[in-house]
Amino acid sequence: MKIVDIFAPALFSFHYDEEVDNEYDRLMDNWTDVSYLRKYAISNAITDVTKFVNDRLRDAEEIQDLLDEITTNQQPLEYYFRPLFDNEGGIKTLSLQKGKIKKNGIRLYAVKIDENCFVITGGAIKMSQAMQDHADSNNELTKIKNAKDYLQENSVVDEDSFYELINEQNE
Repeated sequence: MKIVDIFAPALFSFHYDEEVDNEYDRLMDNWTDVSYLRKYAISNAITDVTKFVNDRLRDAEEIQDLLDEITTNQQPLEYYFRPLFDNEGGIKTLSLQKGKIKKNGIRLYAVKIDENCFVITGGAIKMSQAMQDHADSNNELTKIKNAKDYLQENSVVDEDSFYELINEQNE
């Protein structure tokens, strides 16, 4: 497992050993691939496959545009990321977060390292209200918790210790 920058110094992504790409790139590739989206819709018994595909393509583009705009204008990523659970709102570091745009059917999941510093752990197409109610989002819940554990095991408590971990990984 390695951490790579997406929009340094604010947004990073996990690159899991078994994957070719980091999570952000892997997910965006999937969410902009018509063939992948069609198969996903069919395997999830979506009745209007074309609408589902077009909606997810629009959602992925909206996320990419928003993240680009936020980082280009040096705005806080908190405009996009929100606490995953209501009880994590006041926690300063290593809180579990979800990227959320109204009427967008895609979620990126991240661990908040510090103010305006996040590391993406994965993402899912929103298929249920609660993460635990769909296999894909439930898997993402496990991944985000494992990522937080990994960061804690590597003594990440703030932005400085996070950058130390990244520097150690690049040595």
